[in-house]
Amino acid sequence: MDPETIADTLTIAQYVADAIELAEQIRERYGVPKLILIGHSWGTIIATQAALDRPDLFHAYVGVGQVIDARANERLCFEYALDQAREHNHTEALEQLESIAPYPGDEPVTRERIIVARQWAQYRGGLSAYRDDSKYFFGAPELSPEYTVEETETIGEGNEFTLGRVLDEMLTVDYTGVTEFPIPVLMFLGRHDYTTPAQPPAEWIAAVEAPYKQAVWFEHSAHLAPWEEPGKFLVSLLTYVRPLAD
Repeated sequence: MDPETIADTLTIAQYVADAIELAEQIRERYGVPKLILIGHSWGTIIATQAALDRPDLFHAYVGVGQVIDARANERLCFEYALDQAREHNHTEALEQLESIAPYPGDEPVTRERIIVARQWAQYRGGLSAYRDDSKYFFGAPELSPEYTVEETETIGEGNEFTLGRVLDEMLTVDYTGVTEFPIPVLMFLGRHDYTTPAQPPAEWIAAVEAPYKQAVWFEHSAHLAPWEEPGKFLVSLLTYVRPLAD
């Protein structure tokens, strides 16, 4: 299939509509009245809106690596990377980061500028805590019997194509104006997350009104808490989320 044939369908609204349709199909297939909705990273943008649009479908929403304010995320990511580069007197990082300053600033937030900010934040543990890379995560598809080597290479191509279509819209996302949430809501927060920094969702959940809310901190995680602290992640689901479905 030519990717351009679906390019115009890659919008946040379409992703939300698809998520809602999928939830309805799962509910019907398994004969359950409601589901637990979990979103991670980019998926939190879709899941948050799905929960707001159709709260009747869900017992609760769990945000992991939650996006609350996309532009604030870019600023915090950059500030962390710059602070770390200065602290470690990392000349290469400083030169690259200063080349895009002020960031995000008034210039367009292009993929190229994002890569500069993110790569140095992630080099200092902003994606996986205490690690300068996350090969264990990005290389994981190579272990799957479901994919050939050639197919794993298309994952990155698909990510790049999708980002090119949704980036501008994604950068306008701002849920800080959502002061009431219709269903129980939880934030699973990586203490060292500077990919989608934890500060905005921590402040948001502290202020939002909801039937139930809970912030759970993962002290040894950055953006990939389900893989960095899998035991705590499972226990947290059982402790805080599972009872909400009873």
